[in-house]
Amino acid sequence: MKKITLMIFSMVLMLLLISCESDIDKVVISADPAEPALSQLTFTGDFAITNANGPITFSWTEADFGFTSSTTYAVEVSPVSDFSSNVATLFTTQLLTGSAKVADMNALLLTWEAELGTDFTVYYRVAAKVTDDNMVYSSVNSVVFVPYETLIDYPMAYVPGAYQGWSPGADNGRLYSYGFNSLYEGILRIVDGTNAESEFKVTVNPNWDGPNYGGTLTKTGNNYSGSLDSSGDNFKVAAGTYSFAVNVSALTISLTKTNDWGIIGSATANGWDSDQNMQYNGQRKVWEITTDLVAGEFKFRANDGWDLNYGDTGADGTLEAGGDNIAITAGNYTIRFDPVALTYVVIAN
Repeated sequence: MKKITLMIFSMVLMLLLISCESDIDKVVISADPAEPALSQLTFTGDFAITNANGPITFSWTEADFGFTSSTTYAVEVSPVSDFSSNVATLFTTQLLTGSAKVADMNALLLTWEAELGTDFTVYYRVAAKVTDDNMVYSSVNSVVFVPYETLIDYPMAYVPGAYQGWSPGADNGRLYSYGFNSLYEGILRIVDGTNAESEFKVTVNPNWDGPNYGGTLTKTGNNYSGSLDSSGDNFKVAAGTYSFAVNVSALTISLTKTNDWGIIGSATANGWDSDQNMQYNGQRKVWEITTDLVAGEFKFRANDGWDLNYGDTGADGTLEAGGDNIAITAGNYTIRFDPVALTYVVIAN
């Protein structure tokens, strides 16, 4: 009797399972899902540093995978229309619209080595998926942006001294923490008139508030090293141009003698007789000068001598040792020179 009861129970259970299975709607992903259609990209204001936090907005229609689903969308951009390289995802969302900042797009253009101030075409599309194995893409659209120069706001320390009027925070006398840590670096011309030696201190603020450091430096060849002492006297060094490394946590300082750059030529105020000094712009990591020039030529020269000089043979913006003089018309210009990349720019003001 128990066996018969067990068999009847098993049969009823099987019938219930079959009945439940037939009531479940099976989810089937369409073999040809509808791709999202892009609406035109829009943004307010200019593509410029003055609108760096402005939104660049993208919108699209819903992708249809054949069933109601939670779909993830990603806006992808690339400098090539077939998205075969340098594909970047600006953002992902489950909505049908989203935005990125102008500054983020500009930074991306610069990583693609887009030329500043020149039209650059960006291709964009939307990728939609419900699983990693089920992805559809919209058609590809394009937009032209003009990348602009941005400057990174590195933390700063300061080197006030006799060479710049003992002025903490002045443009001439800044060191930068390129790693956003306690190490500050830069190149400074420590020259106090005709004096053989020049004095300076180090401050952590663009004023005399807070700690300021002096001390004694040990000279090795043309270079110096020492410790930061909050009660120390002014540092003293032989007049010259030095690459500084100051660590305000380890309380160390080192100065390495380096090349001192200027421009010389018939276009400059001093002609071919002597250089006009450039200043090192630590934020841009280039040497720089803003000056009036007359129609003529110029070159870049180190240490007021001809042992190391650069010109532009071919007028292509790249420099060669001993290269051709650089022709220029009269005007006021800002000239920037990168002795590492051996490039320069001339900006008319």
